[in-house]
Amino acid sequence: MGVVMFEELVELGEKGLSDEEVKARNFRAKLLGLMYEDLLCVWFGERGGYKVVERDVRSGLYDGERVAVDFILEKDGRLYVVEAKCWPAYDGGRFKKLTLKNIDRVKREFKTHFLNKDFVSKYRFKGRNVDGKILVWWDVEESEAERIRDELKLDGLILLKRVLNELKGDAYAERIIREYKEWADQLFNALLK
Repeated sequence: MGVVMFEELVELGEKGLSDEEVKARNFRAKLLGLMYEDLLCVWFGERGGYKVVERDVRSGLYDGERVAVDFILEKDGRLYVVEAKCWPAYDGGRFKKLTLKNIDRVKREFKTHFLNKDFVSKYRFKGRNVDGKILVWWDVEESEAERIRDELKLDGLILLKRVLNELKGDAYAERIIREYKEWADQLFNALLK
């Protein structure tokens, strides 16, 4: 067996997988879900040139209603709201790749104000207007990326698959991964003893 790509370990949607493989991929996707925001922080700062102002933001308001988002970023004095929907195994992998064909289903399924076209004009963070919004998704149909950005009124569409590949060899990202691995090993070792 050759080198296994991380996508093969977490993605669902392929036909013919055994029940055991589906269960394994779901499990690994959930583990990835526990740590990808930490890895995104590294990428935003090192590759994207952003400053992470706040994570797991619960205090922002959209049209007067509290709305949670994953990050507030700052770059060149501009604030960006970020939502990361990165579950490659969610709903059997039906939403792992964002396309023009599934964009309406994505809007209905995720029921987030973030995908509304007026989100940027109506969202306030600590009383301040924001300047744009960025969506992090597992994968996208590359040939449709620009039209998807336009449809969702995005200032950025970042692919988590690409981020994870770009972070390979990054010392800080590797330290985060090793830390999570150590914690998981501690738990599994305790359960086995």
